[in-house]
Amino acid sequence: MTNLKRLQTVLATAAPFTLRLKWDDGAEQNADLSGLISRSRHFGVFKDDPGAFLRVKVANWGHGVEWENGLDYAAQNLAHIADEQQDMDAEAFKAWQDALDLSNPEAGEVLGYKPAQIKNFRSGEAKIPVAVRIACRALALDKTTFFAHVHPRRKAGRPQNGRAA
Repeated sequence: MTNLKRLQTVLATAAPFTLRLKWDDGAEQNADLSGLISRSRHFGVFKDDPGAFLRVKVANWGHGVEWENGLDYAAQNLAHIADEQQDMDAEAFKAWQDALDLSNPEAGEVLGYKPAQIKNFRSGEAKIPVAVRIACRALALDKTTFFAHVHPRRKAGRPQNGRAA
């Protein structure tokens, strides 16, 4: 996430440990915090008292949320969790591929798939797995990670004199 978002409102939903976030630009997202709650020593208190999770409010002029027990969480982290939990559809996959200027064979090489599967992701014929969504987002956010996994472009055409291009 490049720009800092500010929360306008936050509500706990009927889904366990999930917040409904309304941002100052009018966009709305859900953020499922069950992973945080199950793995964090501090936020684990909500496992024993789920009712306390429901008493959440916007804090710090929209830059976070807080609960009555003193715990707080940054809006930027909530936005990151919500973004990561979003499905990636064919259009978003194409936008990722275009943003990194990857051909189907190059995208396949970076992600560990054959070009035919990349075409299936692009067409919407195949659901994009969670691991691929995570990889795509990581490669787009961190150019060093991208450079570590992308290889030089191959020259078009057939190799000359039987040598690889």
